Amino acid sequence: MRGLFVTGTDTGVGKTLVSAALILWARERGANVGGMKPAESGCARVDARLVPADAELLRRAAGGGDALDLVCPHRLEAPLAPGVAAAREGVEVSLERARRALTALSAAHPDGVVVEGAGGLLVPLDTEFRTVADWISRLGLPALVVARGGLGTINHTALTLEALAARRIPCRGVVLVAKDAEEESAAPANAEAIRRLTGAEVLAIVPPLTAADPFERALSAAQILGRQFAGRKLDPAALFT
Repeated sequence: MRGLFVTGTDTGVGKTLVSAALILWARERGANVGGMKPAESGCARVDARLVPADAELLRRAAGGGDALDLVCPHRLEAPLAPGVAAAREGVEVSLERARRALTALSAAHPDGVVVEGAGGLLVPLDTEFRTVADWISRLGLPALVVARGGLGTINHTALTLEALAARRIPCRGVVLVAKDAEEESAAPANAEAIRRLTGAEVLAIVPPLTAADPFERALSAAQILGRQFAGRKLDPAALFT
């Protein structure tokens, strides 16, 4: 299977934004790429069903034609790590169910599937308390790390990259997401520090985005990624392997 597993240094660093932007960027270049979030917690309950906002954004970015049960096979209400939420709610989050969904999505999207994790790399993702890192390893996908642009990101990113390396998980690089002008100003120096400390390349820096609508933000981020990736001669075939 071709694809990329998007993980992060923490919750709220911009994984969903970057995942959706990657899908849009690839599809703009003619690649048939899909999206998946195997387990999403903190889902809103609407008319007795759980709505996974992050997964819905990935689904829309990929064209909107995939069944939601494939894009997000596990949906949880509690705003906790998926493994913790599953234990609280008495439901199962299964790696094998997610693998079957990924296989189906891969058949529909032969150029790759962007798989978004939850929280950071060592968050428990399933009922057996296997972590995001365990899932990446078992699914056999390379990783991309999303991190904040500002203070603290050097340490958090280096620790995440070290954990990936310890598990022999290949990493395609890092994307920094700046939430405000201060983080945007700090991001280039932090990117260089990450490169010097770890050898990993920061492939792009996403500045603060003003659009209120998540899909509009993803469209803007896709254009930003496109410009910065072009400078590195990076195309979908190189990223989704």
